[in-house]
This record gives sequence, C-alpha cells and structure tokens, in this order.
Amino acid sequence: MNHHAYRDPSLPIDERVRDLLGRMTLEEKAAQTAAPFGATVDVHTPPSTGWGCAAAALSTLGLPPRETAHKANELQRKHVEGTRLGVPVLLAEEALVGFKVRDATSFPDAIAQAATWDPELIEKMARTIGAQMARLGARQALSPLADVARDPRWGRVEETYGEEPCLVGAMATAFVRGLQNSTDSVPLIATLKHFIGYSASEGGRNSDPVQLGQNELREVHAVPFERAIREAGARGVMPAYSAIDHIPVTGSKAYLTGLLRRELGFDGLVISDLGAVTHLHTKHGTAADAREALAQALRAGVDLILDNKVSSDEIVEAVKAGVVNEEDLDRAVSAVLRAKFEIGLFERPYVDLDAVPETLDSAEERALARTIAEKSIVLLQNNPVDGTPLLPLTSIPRTIAVIGPNADRPMGQLGNYSYQVLDSTTKRFALAADPEARMEDPHKIAPDDAHLLVESVPVVTFLDGIRRRVGDESTVLYERGCPVAAEDRSGFAAAVKAASAADVAVLVMGDQAGINSSGTVGEGLDSTACGLPGVQRELVETVVATGTPTIVLLSHGRPYVAGWLARSVPAILTSFFGGEEAGNTMASVLFGDVNPAGRLPVAFLESVGAAPVPYWRTSRHASYVDGSTAAVFPFGHGLSYTAFDYRDLAVSSTEVPTDGVVRLTFSVANVGDRAGEEVVQVYGRDVVGRSVRPGRTLVAFRRVALEPGAATRLSVDVPASVFALWDAEDGWVVEPGEIRFSIGASSADIRLRSRVTLTGGEHLPGVDRTHWGRIRVEE
Repeated sequence: MNHHAYRDPSLPIDERVRDLLGRMTLEEKAAQTAAPFGATVDVHTPPSTGWGCAAAALSTLGLPPRETAHKANELQRKHVEGTRLGVPVLLAEEALVGFKVRDATSFPDAIAQAATWDPELIEKMARTIGAQMARLGARQALSPLADVARDPRWGRVEETYGEEPCLVGAMATAFVRGLQNSTDSVPLIATLKHFIGYSASEGGRNSDPVQLGQNELREVHAVPFERAIREAGARGVMPAYSAIDHIPVTGSKAYLTGLLRRELGFDGLVISDLGAVTHLHTKHGTAADAREALAQALRAGVDLILDNKVSSDEIVEAVKAGVVNEEDLDRAVSAVLRAKFEIGLFERPYVDLDAVPETLDSAEERALARTIAEKSIVLLQNNPVDGTPLLPLTSIPRTIAVIGPNADRPMGQLGNYSYQVLDSTTKRFALAADPEARMEDPHKIAPDDAHLLVESVPVVTFLDGIRRRVGDESTVLYERGCPVAAEDRSGFAAAVKAASAADVAVLVMGDQAGINSSGTVGEGLDSTACGLPGVQRELVETVVATGTPTIVLLSHGRPYVAGWLARSVPAILTSFFGGEEAGNTMASVLFGDVNPAGRLPVAFLESVGAAPVPYWRTSRHASYVDGSTAAVFPFGHGLSYTAFDYRDLAVSSTEVPTDGVVRLTFSVANVGDRAGEEVVQVYGRDVVGRSVRPGRTLVAFRRVALEPGAATRLSVDVPASVFALWDAEDGWVVEPGEIRFSIGASSADIRLRSRVTLTGGEHLPGVDRTHWGRIRVEE
C-alpha cells in the first residue's frame, strides 16, 4: 500500500484531491465519472481502472443482508486492492420508500410520507434508512425527490411530497438531514432530484418539455432544493431528464453551475439520471453524437454519468479527439474524489459482516413503518348514516364484506420504487430495468400481470389487517370484485352477494405502481383521466346500489378525479401506498384505535381538465363553461374523529419592517370527545407586488396533539423574507405593503384571519433569506 498524500486523512481534502488527481492517467480519470447501472451491467466485475460509482449493485443481487454485505465488500476489495491507486467505489441505491434491497423495511410512499405533515417523523425514517444502508456498504441514496408536483396526470406524483414548495421543502430537508446524519461513523450522501422543473412537463407527460419562466422556476421549483441544500447540507443532486424552454437541464451550465452552484450554494456531487447524458444526442438533439453529449454534460457540471453502459472508454476517446476538454474532466473527477474523501470512504471502504443483522426489518423498524402509515391516513369524507358518521366502527359489525382489487394484494400497496415492485418488474422483464425503456408489446406486462416475484419482508394487506383486528368477533367475507385495470366484470355478482349479506362493505380500490409498464401509476405511467383504473368505478357503484353502508379505502399513487366518489359513498379514506404495514394501520383507523390526522399534500380535483391548478390559484375562482377549477378535496384537507376550535388570534405588531419578523399567536382547542391531532396551517398573501403574487402560500405548519377538552397556545414567527419575490434585475426583493394571513385546518378551511403591513424601503435579503416560518407551542 502506498503512502501518498491522498492517503493521509489528516490533510485538507482539497490537498488530497489534488494529489490523487495528479497521479491519475487519463483512463483512471475517465473511470471515476462512470456510474454503471447494476441491473444491466455486471458491476461486480469491474475493469482494471474500476468505476467511480456503481448503482443498484446491491439491490439486484436479491440476497439476504449478510450475503449482500459480503458481495459489497468483495466489490470494494476489487477497487481498493485490485486497482493501481486503490480508489474505492461509491455504491448508490434507491431509498425513497426504504433502502431498496431485499429484507429492508418498506415504508409508505413519498406522497404518503408528506400526508403526515410531520418532518421530524420523516427525518427519523430517513435516519433508519441510512443506518440500514451503512450496514451493507451503500453510501449514496438516489433520494429524495424535491420536485413540486404540478399535474395529477404525471405518474410520478406518488414519488413527490406534493404540490406546495413549503411542504416539499420541509420534507425533503428532513429526509436529507436524517439520512446524512444517520450514523456518526459512516457519513452518507442524499441525492436531491430531479433538478429542476421536471414535474412541470407539458401535459403531465414524463420527461416531456417544460415551459417555465425564471420567476416561477425560482419562486416555486427551486425553493425545496435550496432549503435542503442550505439547511440540511445535501451532498448530491440529480438533474432532470427534461428541457426547460428548449434547454436540456443535463447539458445546461446555466442551470447546473449558475443556478445550482452559484445561486443555491450547492457544492456536492452531481450524478446524471439513468441515460440522461445520452439523451442530449438521442432525444434532445443538442449534441451531434455520444461524444459531444459527454462533453456537453461535463462542461455543464455533471460529475457522474449514470448509464446502462460504461462511458469511460468513450470519454477517453473524446478527450484524445479534442471533443472533451480535459479541464472539464478534471473538474468532474475532482468532485467525485472530494465526495469520497468527505464521507471517509478511503478510510472505511468495508463493512463489518459480523454486525450485519439477518433482516433489515426489525420489530422496531416495522413499528416505525406502521407509525408513519397511521399518521399518513387521510379521512377524506365521513358523512352520517342514520344520523351518525359512519366512521369509526365503534361496534364491530357482525359481518363485514371486504371487496376490491387492492384488498388482498401486496403489490397494490407499495410504491413504484419499492424493492418488491421495481425488482419484481426487473426480474420478469430485463428491459424494464431502464426507466426510459418501453416494452415492444406493453399488453404482455399489463398492470394486472404485476406479481411479487422477489423475496422480502412480510406485507400486511388490508384484508389481513381487518381480519386480525376483528378476530372472531365478526365474519369477514372477501371478494376481489374486479382486477385493477382490466375490464373484467365477472366478479361483480359475487361482490354484490357479499355486500348484500354484510352489515358494512369496505371497498379497497386504487392503483398498481410500476415503471413504464406493469402499472397504472408511476414513472412513465401518466394518465389522461386520473380516474379509478379499469371498471373499479362501476364496481363501487354496483356495491353502493345494494344499500349496504359503504366505506371506500384508496390505495394509490396519484390524486383522483373524485367528485363522483364523494357523491356516492359516505366514508372515504386514503392511505396512498401505505407500505408493509398498510393493512394493520387502516384497520386501526377503521375501528377507532387511531384517530386519523393525515392531510392532503395534493388536491383531488373535480375534473382532470382543470389541471394543472395548484391550490394557490383556486382562490381566483376561475372556471370553465362546463366545469370548475375547484378541488373536491383541497390541499391540506383531512378530517378527524374529533373537532378543533381556533381562537384568540393576536398580532404582536400590525407594522413590521421589510427585514423583520411577523409574530402571530392563537389558540387551538380539542372540543370533541376523543384525543386527536390537528395539523395547523398558516397561509400568507402578498396583496400587491411588482410581479403577480400567488393567491396564498403556505408559510408555516405544525402537527399538534390534544386530549379532549385541552387547548394549546401557538406562536408563529414568519420572517418578511418569506414573501420575497424574484426580480431578474434586483434578485430577491421584499417589498413594503399589505400581507394577509389565513390560519386554519386546510387551504379551504380558514378559521382565523389577520393583516400586517410591511414598512420601510425595499429589502434585498440575498441568498441568506429565510422562506418559511416556524410554529412554537407556548404552553
């Protein structure tokens, strides 16, 4: 083993990077930019120069944790002991809904995590995921998404934290903080994606062009990224596939260097999305060939090139041909090496096999998955039946009919980036390992053909959960009724028979997650209608016609067009994709063991034709000649089994300088007869501005638990910089003028209102501005 300066951990990292870079051949430099994807490349047999990163090297093994860790050590040994300079490889895996390997906890989908409105809980989840990664040698998570959902038609809404920059930013920041600080001895890299504007594609079509102005780009889409970078120190970023106003982000120096690094302060590792560099040639046409695409990406600021093929040889040839500037290559390699030094990979490349547990889904980890699922369930509607709200089922019915395509199907309650869903698809169809691939015959891999083909942790279905909860106290009748997507009504008659014989019918409807195939929602699975797939609506209407009181449970990834559903059934609950414990948690809510307090992170519209229409625009009451833009269930909506009262709003001062802080105080009381949690939401509106201001924006929120009859006093501090607008000439500007505050239980359920005037001259807060408020419990 050599004793060069780069081996000395006591030296400054920049000095170590310079020393190692100066010792590298062109081939060794090029190898450090390569990030082959393990489902299509044998990443466990690296070349003599090694690779910079290996993605999905562990998940695609399909082995138990200890065997997986052993393989990780073997791969590291080939890099550390088998290459000339001994540079370790960075192992990257997906982690949005859990560490995506066999036998790791399957948490609720990201949109469900957002429905908790509890960043501290998501930080705890991410800390757990990070600890699992560290045990097996994975050091980079290709998560979380900081995309702001714009359109329910987009299949990847399920992977986001919703439609509100404040909420998305809080959740993404919590995830990054938790994961990167999961263990003191093994630092990790969280990767924010997809920078930037990816979710605003035309028509909600995945990776299609984006038409965004620079104001909305910064005021909406950049906000979550900036918060996670500045507040949590995110070490990784993945650029979007898409082009903004004809400029592909992956090849844009203006976005990846100017906006990301200079404006937002990012100084970490930029890894391309899978195949995105090649797209500069094959899709966008901004590069004449593959070599020019590499040159464009490296020049823009990409450091690692994630691809289904190894690009290092191509880079070598491109440098020799003068297509790629070696200075651009050196910049990228330096970033990769710096990241490896920062996380101590040179000092700790291997994992302790004796410390690897037999499962990454202990009782404690499952309990956390259940807690998140419980806190994410949203009670959308709870109308009376015979004068009393149908839920909770305080007395167990003698006979319960559980009906629906997602009632007893583990694949129907897991997100598209869960190990079970993605790796089952990969195992059956090798081409589906590429998220940009399309099957030659998509009918061969229809949503109803999605089956669990990999071994992993137990998944409790809704039927399992209800049966466990009622035990011998009730007869549970089960019928599938219909498939998820196929137009098959052959099960309707049996469903009607079961419902007719029951005291209550529980219908479990929804989606199948997938990636470009085998699903009704997910990456590349966009929708023109956003309705329940297949004949599920007909099944609901057929069961309702029996006259049996009906509860609809939704297990799904995208917000639905739900007006008909709200008019058809008395009680509606959503768990989104609730993960491995979805069945137990939903049963707890149905029977009143848990009082639901999830809130919608994205609205359910009356018509998909109204989209995209985020909540901050609905206050203008625009409509069509044949419909409205109003939401059936608005952003922030969620009911409870108890009731809350808001009272005694006070403002510390009605005049606050443009560089000051607004303080509001008010009380929230539980006026019902059950303990419960309320999600307090504070919205603000800048009434007049030099550019068009949103009708309202979420500026602060907090989840508060209260016993029956209890009250609490809350204090909200909202910096004036929250209302800064972007100006192309002046940058961020806080203008004097009136600010209107609305406080309540959702964006449409406002209980308290107040006004404050920002005084003095215009304030330019710069990059250090704060763009969110904080709520404290005073007593």
